Amino acid sequence: MPTTAGPQINILSLVNTTVELPTMPEVLTKINEVTAGANASADTVAAVVSKDPAVAANMLRIVNSAYYGLPVRVSSIKLAVSVLGFNMTKKVALKAAVFSTFGKKREPIQHFDPLAFWKHAIYTGVAARALGQQSEQFADSNAEDLYIAGLLHDIGKIILLERACPKYLACLRKAAQSGRPQHEVEMEEFGFTHADVGSVLAIKWSLPEDLAIAIRYHHAPHKDPFHRSLSSLIHLADSLAWQAGKPSTIGTAAPQVDRDVFATVGVDQEQLDALLPRIGEDFAASEMPW
Repeated sequence: MPTTAGPQINILSLVNTTVELPTMPEVLTKINEVTAGANASADTVAAVVSKDPAVAANMLRIVNSAYYGLPVRVSSIKLAVSVLGFNMTKKVALKAAVFSTFGKKREPIQHFDPLAFWKHAIYTGVAARALGQQSEQFADSNAEDLYIAGLLHDIGKIILLERACPKYLACLRKAAQSGRPQHEVEMEEFGFTHADVGSVLAIKWSLPEDLAIAIRYHHAPHKDPFHRSLSSLIHLADSLAWQAGKPSTIGTAAPQVDRDVFATVGVDQEQLDALLPRIGEDFAASEMPW
């Protein structure tokens, strides 16, 4: 972030005065409240989820995806909660709410295709999960947490598109014409980047600190003072999505890969190459709503 004379700029206040950030979907807030209570049950959690039909539908789609490999098709929210447990239900509900809140169908516009964006986000999440499962560095990490970090890494682009559309599209045009990284152009035009916006959204939604920090530093993991392994993982997964022909924006340059992240993540090129078919299969099996 650029420095100024006087008190240090607070990124939360800076972004909030410029971009109106959405509040966490009510369904997630209610789930957190219900599961924190002593009388939490599958019935009470299912009742909350069922009040948001879009999230409920997406949740069933995710639970029934090939990745979870359940032996029977789940058709009720209560059964989904019972099978997954509260912690996993909250994570699946978060994914479902993200698609319900930000995944509204839009027509493609210059340099931005919503369908391509979500394919990029999901591929990055799938890649992050697979890389983390391969590496001893993430032996204590929950695989779904890694997926969510990958899924949300570029969510700031959606916020900028929705809340500052003309200026953001001008940034994309400038980046495409100059061949420069998007985040550099965003910094020039906004004073912050989509990664900063996504990080602030994660903070506002009370998501884990390491996830918020990884989102902020996914283009510069070497600058991450706290959770460099996770930001490096998302950096690498993001680059794999671009290399797989799944860019987040159209006609813009792929972000440059920091080769140092291989050591930080704990995988080498040979291991990565061996993982690519599995990542492709997991992506194909994701059954997300496109």
